[in-house]
Amino acid sequence: MKFTLFIAALFLGLGCTSSPTNSTSGRTPNIPAPDFTHTSLGGEEFTLSDFRGKVVYLFFYGAGCSHCRSNGPVTETSIHQRFESNPDFVALGLDTWNLSSSDNQSFRNVTGITYPLLLQARQTLVNYYGSSSAYDRSVVVNRNGTIVYQGTGFVNTDTDAVVSAIEQALSELGE
Repeated sequence: MKFTLFIAALFLGLGCTSSPTNSTSGRTPNIPAPDFTHTSLGGEEFTLSDFRGKVVYLFFYGAGCSHCRSNGPVTETSIHQRFESNPDFVALGLDTWNLSSSDNQSFRNVTGITYPLLLQARQTLVNYYGSSSAYDRSVVVNRNGTIVYQGTGFVNTDTDAVVSAIEQALSELGE
């Protein structure tokens, strides 16, 4: 019995993220989004607070994470491509494994992500989630810089909730 519990605990502790949750995963904390500045894969500097007045989608990923590689295309097709024509929407990916530019380029090639991928973002993950062990997560920040959605499961488990949060935040821009 102890060996089985040890194996189960070991299995849960490995991998790039905790076990997936259902499609209603996430929370709406309505707290200020921690600001950050990171350099993109393309060498451009991005600061979250520069996007005040826009709705920002954040994809926290690990460039070597198998779940992130599987779910990156979900963020591109179901989220980024859906809203990219809206000038009040921005999508950013943040590599929380702090891997090299070449690893991130490989991640981009595998996932097909076209929005900016930001490097060296482990501390930003800690600022948002309280630890560096949560990858493959979505966050939506409204025009006021407030977190209106913070995923607690794999990206593919909460896509509908993310889309809904983005739509709601975009609709509030006209108010």
